[in-house]
Amino acid sequence: MDLNSITGQLQKELNENPNIEIQKQMQYAIPIHTLEVHYHPVMRNAMDILMKMMLISFQKAKLNNVELLAEILLVEPLFIHDLTNKMLRMGMIEKENEVFTLTAKGMAQLESGIFEEELEQTSHFVQYSPIHEQLLEGDLEEFSDLEEFPEPFPTIENEEIEAIEESMLIEFIQRQLSEQPLAEQEVPTFITKVISTESIQINDIPVLCFLLFDQKEKRHFMRVYNTLTGAWDERLETILFNYEKENLKPE
Repeated sequence: MDLNSITGQLQKELNENPNIEIQKQMQYAIPIHTLEVHYHPVMRNAMDILMKMMLISFQKAKLNNVELLAEILLVEPLFIHDLTNKMLRMGMIEKENEVFTLTAKGMAQLESGIFEEELEQTSHFVQYSPIHEQLLEGDLEEFSDLEEFPEPFPTIENEEIEAIEESMLIEFIQRQLSEQPLAEQEVPTFITKVISTESIQINDIPVLCFLLFDQKEKRHFMRVYNTLTGAWDERLETILFNYEKENLKPE
């Protein structure tokens, strides 16, 4: 990545407006955490009639014997045993005081008619910016050839991560997965909860900053280009402008 070339392109873009004067240029670096997010993918299928009948039976009758249920439903006991164990493992039913009952999860799935099967644990890598308190997309490999990085962004006191909202992780990863093409006969999976999140590395990402003066409106403002996202960054513009405005002189 050639920061000088990008800076030149941004200067050209800003100078297209004759009312805008570039008064100061700065380069800073912000930390980006690569997180490994562990979760169990969930596969959703339409519930078959046997599972529905078993759940309804567990819901309405106090059953403590799957052989009896097999006789009632006229199904091989082996099938009933296997499906009962599967539903116990998936948390759809539980055995309390020797009686099978539906859990809240089982009730919800029976009502929806959709069976959610939890698959083996896997993980997904995402990039998180503490200063944004957001997940960001971009290719970290583009910065591998940079030998020197700018000084840290002035308002960053530490690079530690506060708690990240699980819903934000789930929504972000689900969107990224949905954008990937499925292989032939591959079934789409979903994320319902995150097991753990681990920060495995921190990368410095350059941001290119311009303090500008609008001669028509007689006001200063800031533009900050985030080289990871490849776009102007309103969050960083607001933070840096508030930091710099104490030193601004009236025009």
